[in-house]
This record gives sequence, C-alpha cells and structure tokens, in this order.
Amino acid sequence: MQHSWLRIAVRGLVVSALIAAAPPARAGAGSPGPAREDAERSFARFAQEWMRGIRELESRERSRPTIRPGNREPLVTYRGYADGFNVEVRSTGHPEAPFVGVLRYTELLYSCSDVAAATCSVASSVPQAEIFRYQSGRWLY
Repeated sequence: MQHSWLRIAVRGLVVSALIAAAPPARAGAGSPGPAREDAERSFARFAQEWMRGIRELESRERSRPTIRPGNREPLVTYRGYADGFNVEVRSTGHPEAPFVGVLRYTELLYSCSDVAAATCSVASSVPQAEIFRYQSGRWLY
C-alpha cells in the first residue's frame, strides 16, 4: 500500500511540474488553429479509449481481487475508476511535440465484504492525472 501512495505522490509532482511549465492551448497561441483543434479532438477520442481500457482493467481486478489476512476476516480489495474524467490540451512551444494532453480521472479503492468481490463499497478515492505528448500526429504516453 505504501508503494502505491509513493507512486501517486511522484506522479502528482511530475504532473504539477509539467502543467505549470506549459500555458493552456488557445487559438492563436503559437500554433495554427486547425492543428490545435485537431489535437484537441484527437485527444478527446484518445482519452475515451484510454478510459475504456482502464475500465476493462477494473473488470479484471474485480474478478481477481487482492485478498489479505485481516484481524477477523480477510481484507478483500480491488482498484476501480470513477465514470467521469476531463481532458485538457496545452501548447508546449516545441515543434516536435507541440502539445501535451492531460487526462484527469479518479482511481477508487473498493473494499469488499466477501472474497468473490460481490458486495463492495468505495474505501478511498485518489485523483489521477496522466500526461501524453502529441507527436507526429498521435498521442504518446
């Protein structure tokens, strides 16, 4: 558990540094409007696919929850993700990778009352941000 919090803290620091370094993308902000608009549209589609992928991951996690010994009964948990997410595209000022896209969503930790993970509730939630660069007309992690 401690390792996952460290990973989240490091990711948060990296995300904060990159966001602070790049102003929001706007029409006329150093790159042609259509390229920026194309990047925004493609990032919105890319983010939907990314979220579809992590929801599939949630399904696999729930089918194989983590089971740890507890005081009286086993602790059964799995990671999931909230339905909502938002995206933002920012200009970088670098021609090779003119934009970064920030995808924000919420990771959930479910605690279950049975080892089959049939009866579960949200035990905690952690905001997440993933940053992707737009290079050669596609989004890269």
